[in-house]
Amino acid sequence: MKKKSIFAASYIGVASVWLGGHFGPGFATGAFSAQYYEKYGWIGLVMPLLAMLITGGVMFYMVEYARSQHTTNYRSFVQSAFGSGSFGKVMVIFYDILFVGTVIGAGGLAVAGEANILGKVYGVSFWGAAIPTIIVAALLCLYGSKLVARSSKYMMYAIVVIVLLIFFLSCASGKPDYAKAFAAPPIEQNNTLLKAIWKAILYGCFQSTIAFNVMSVSDLLESRAATKKAVIIGYIVTVILMIAIAATLFGYIPVNPDIINLGKTPVPMMAIIMGLGMPWLTIVFVILMTFAVLTSAAGIANAGCVRFNRIFSGIKNVQVRRAVITAILLGIAAFGAWLDMEKLTKTVTTYIGYAGIFGLVIPAFTIVRSKLKESK
Repeated sequence: MKKKSIFAASYIGVASVWLGGHFGPGFATGAFSAQYYEKYGWIGLVMPLLAMLITGGVMFYMVEYARSQHTTNYRSFVQSAFGSGSFGKVMVIFYDILFVGTVIGAGGLAVAGEANILGKVYGVSFWGAAIPTIIVAALLCLYGSKLVARSSKYMMYAIVVIVLLIFFLSCASGKPDYAKAFAAPPIEQNNTLLKAIWKAILYGCFQSTIAFNVMSVSDLLESRAATKKAVIIGYIVTVILMIAIAATLFGYIPVNPDIINLGKTPVPMMAIIMGLGMPWLTIVFVILMTFAVLTSAAGIANAGCVRFNRIFSGIKNVQVRRAVITAILLGIAAFGAWLDMEKLTKTVTTYIGYAGIFGLVIPAFTIVRSKLKESK
């Protein structure tokens, strides 16, 4: 029997849904890095290791429980893990609110980031970028978790290559000044380490909402071992990309302090790329943003299709039903995109992070972990 290639393994596709959900324009543009890591000097460069430990822990417990109990729909997950009593009913409502908040925050950043880039480079209008994004994401969701995971997997490969290419070309240009960056005091000088740790924790709690996306494709995982592999690969790849982007911006702070001021530079990575004087790299970055938007939007939309499939059961054709749900969800995301990048990054994601502490992180490490031990 022919051995299956590691690149065809189900856990690679599932890990890429995690990466795709995380690596939306909020991080692809450098906005999240500017908000959560750059203010704390070199300490901020290693904080993704902590942030993704939290996200990875939540991811493993939630996704493994969803896989083992066949609860890809987070509503059925809640009823199984938390019961159908008062607590379970409250948690279903809470998860719905948290999910819609994630659609507005993460989905809004996806649409806003794409519109911002295409507007600056090609003069495309906001809706000229938003409508094609919604249509393509809807098409990716037509045939369920397998297509979403497969498409996310190939886009993940491209994202990794492009991010590392930008990092190395930036270093080779000689424009960043890493000696000054490491020698300079951090922008946030009061309780730097404690604040950096807290920001990393909050970021990890915010990104834990990606568990909704990954749970929706947990039916592709064959075993607990496959879940572990998906989480480990997702952790490693995500951390590498986070540090690569954070390090790229870090070297430019002494050269251009406004590079991490989202009010003045809403797309920090684009500012760096345009300063390198390589027109072809601008095109490559547009491709990166497109992949980032589609993987993020498709992951969110697929989770919504799984959750709200029953509500729209009146639409008999499954593909049409999924397309309608996707269009509604990404329409909500487009509404969120009317807020500027700075508000979405600072305000909405912060609130989602706090909500994630109580709705995802604590339950995952206590109730869900305990239930998994019992079932094992």
